[in-house]
Amino acid sequence: MNVSRQLRPRSLALYGATSLCMLLLATPGSAAAAQPPIGAGPTGGPGGPTQAGKDEKDGPAEAAPKDDAALAPVQEIPARPARIRRLQFFEAHGYIRMRADYFHRLDMGLYPNNPAANDLNNKFFPPPAETAESDGSGSLTGNQASCLTQLNAIGVSAQNIQKRCARRNGFGSANMRLRIRPTLHVTDTVKVHATIDALDNLVLGSTPDSVAWSNPWAPIDLYTRTQTPPSAGINSFSDSLMVKEAYGHIRFGWGLDVKFGRMFNHWGMGLLYNDGNGYDRLEAGDIVRQLDQDFGDSIDTVKLSYEVGRDPRTSHVLSVSYDWAASGPTTAQLLGPSWSSGGVVGQDFSAEKFDNVYQFSVSALRRDNPNMLRRKLSLDIPVVNYGVATWLRFQTLDAAMGAPGVGDGLAPGQPVPPEYYDGLGSLGDPISNGLVDEDGNTGLARYANSLVHRRAFVASPDLWLRVNWRTMRIELEAAGNFGYFHGRDLSEDPASINYDLAVASERNTIANGGYALEFKYGLFDDKFHLGLDQGFASGDSSASAGGNPQVPFVQEQFALGSGSNNTFRFNPAYVQDLLMFRELLGTAANAAYFKAWLAYYFFQKNFSARADLQYALAHQRAATPGNKLNYGFEIDAALRYHDTREPIFVQFQYGVLFPFGAFNRPPSQYDVAGDGDARAVQTVQAQIGIKF
Repeated sequence: MNVSRQLRPRSLALYGATSLCMLLLATPGSAAAAQPPIGAGPTGGPGGPTQAGKDEKDGPAEAAPKDDAALAPVQEIPARPARIRRLQFFEAHGYIRMRADYFHRLDMGLYPNNPAANDLNNKFFPPPAETAESDGSGSLTGNQASCLTQLNAIGVSAQNIQKRCARRNGFGSANMRLRIRPTLHVTDTVKVHATIDALDNLVLGSTPDSVAWSNPWAPIDLYTRTQTPPSAGINSFSDSLMVKEAYGHIRFGWGLDVKFGRMFNHWGMGLLYNDGNGYDRLEAGDIVRQLDQDFGDSIDTVKLSYEVGRDPRTSHVLSVSYDWAASGPTTAQLLGPSWSSGGVVGQDFSAEKFDNVYQFSVSALRRDNPNMLRRKLSLDIPVVNYGVATWLRFQTLDAAMGAPGVGDGLAPGQPVPPEYYDGLGSLGDPISNGLVDEDGNTGLARYANSLVHRRAFVASPDLWLRVNWRTMRIELEAAGNFGYFHGRDLSEDPASINYDLAVASERNTIANGGYALEFKYGLFDDKFHLGLDQGFASGDSSASAGGNPQVPFVQEQFALGSGSNNTFRFNPAYVQDLLMFRELLGTAANAAYFKAWLAYYFFQKNFSARADLQYALAHQRAATPGNKLNYGFEIDAALRYHDTREPIFVQFQYGVLFPFGAFNRPPSQYDVAGDGDARAVQTVQAQIGIKF
């Protein structure tokens, strides 16, 4: 105890000295801060003159030197002006794909006696080499390039000719597309998006240097040396690059989201509006569905969205938009290319305000993005997503149905006779050449003469619902179109109509609807999938033009019938099969279908095999070519490779369609065996692609 009492004052002195040294070291600009640390040698390293184990006597403390700068009052630094962080970050997504297709007997063995009068208006036709030739007097003769003629010339027996030529009724082709979707991040909340397609569905081998370039080195295709870039109006109807969308995106901190420009338009499953990009169904094979697309909808719009709720797991998005669905002809389209932007005028503009098709939309949506959906399902939580949307369309004026297209017949001495018009549009050039017709009318005068009161209104409501739980998915979309428009009496003979004096006195109503339902359940750790898809699209008694459901109505039958359009049409980008709806009919309309399917994933889900069985029938038999209910039965099979680490895929598909009575044709119009009965159609397809 006595020893401790004697050491206590010295300990307190050491403690005070140590604290003073630390304070001096922490003072900027002080002399003590520049001294070497305690225990350091003359050069700042260890091993100074003080030896370990020996105590030094405490001496008197030295006074700290005065530092006027350290004693000066602290000056406040002005705050940095707040501004949004500029990123200028560029990213690009997209894909490249190549597809090869073979279709056997795509005409189902049904082709007209007179190919020049083909009314099918779709892919129902035999190969040109198997089509009868016309001798110029209306009579038909055999084609010198046909399989029959070729084999006869080399002495093949009739029995072998029949077998071998039956296999010649097919189409083989391949195409490719490079889609680039760049995004420029201007700031944290401002972005610019675009979608650019290069060589969009270019048929491979279709632009050799022997085509359209008058190449003396390649007078025929046999001598072609290279493929040339597609150029509209020279060797193709489209250019090498096509801009599909370009729009700006601004997101404000308080929840408002603004998009403006031309952008893809998609809602729900894509039954009514579909961007053609597919969407993530949480299946490994989705990459194939997303890339194997042909169609896609775009809209010119200004769209405002507001997110209600701070938690993205439960928030809802309310949206309104104003869309330019159609603006009517522009000044350049009516008066010629000199009236386009950069020519006589600074900018091209819509020539008439009231012929615009104005569109408004409003929607409410609760939808998880794929990553959030996967996180919720990993917690064994049932997830319910849903949304409702409505589009409203208005149009006051329009050109009379069947009137010459913009610029048709404007070249002097080359008017297009009315008998060439089909009642919906014309066969002429849709762009004006800036000249006048034989009556002295410019494109502007011609368009002014054909305007009528369309007085149209269409409302398109759409409901979407999706339920996910574990490996189960149930998804439904139901939509409809309701409204009216006025037009001329389409039962009149087009050749007897003066389109300059046409009136739109006939009121026609629009009332149709449809739905699509998808069910999927996964077994064995979600490696084995069972599915059932079912859909319905209403129809009416008016047959589609040439049996093609994509055509809204047949002009002559429309006014003679009920005067209403009751046929609902699925978006052609909503793909259900390989042949029936995708190729032969173009889309599901006036139809109900039932499809059962199964898929199995193996080798760590890098490979999958899938089989589909589909049966379809018509809603209104009178609208089918054969006046029957049953469309047919289709079997599809696919073997797919989709790497789980690399964004690549390879796919092989086979499909066969057994058509029933709805596809049959009157035997008097056809010269094939079977008296107009449709025959089976087959396809073999292969795809390869990279998604980035």
